[in-house]
Amino acid sequence: MRAAALTLLSAASLAAAAFDPAIIVVEKSLGNAYQNTTIEVSPENDYANAEVLNQVSSLYQVGPDYTYFCFAYKPDGTFYSDEWFGLGKPLHLSTNNVVVQAITCRVE
Repeated sequence: MRAAALTLLSAASLAAAAFDPAIIVVEKSLGNAYQNTTIEVSPENDYANAEVLNQVSSLYQVGPDYTYFCFAYKPDGTFYSDEWFGLGKPLHLSTNNVVVQAITCRVE
C-alpha cells in the first residue's frame, strides 16, 4: 500500500513538472495609469508574495500558450470570484486596488 501511494505521488509530481509556470501580470491601479509586475505561478505551489500582491486591480495570464485555471484568494482565504482566470480571460478585481493573499494556478 505504501508503494502504491508513493507511485501516485511520484506520478502527480511528474505530471505537474511537465508544465511551465503560469506567467501572470499583476496590475496595480495608479489612478490614471497602471503599474504591471510579471510573476510566475507554479502548478505545484501557490504564489503569496505580499510585496507584489498588496495592491492589485487586475490579473492576467500571458503565458505559456495553454490555459491554467487560476484563482485569487482574499485575505480571509476565500476566492475573489467563483470564476477562474487564465489565458484570454482576465480577472478584474476592482477599479481601485485590493489585497490578494495568494494566487493558485492548476492545469486541467
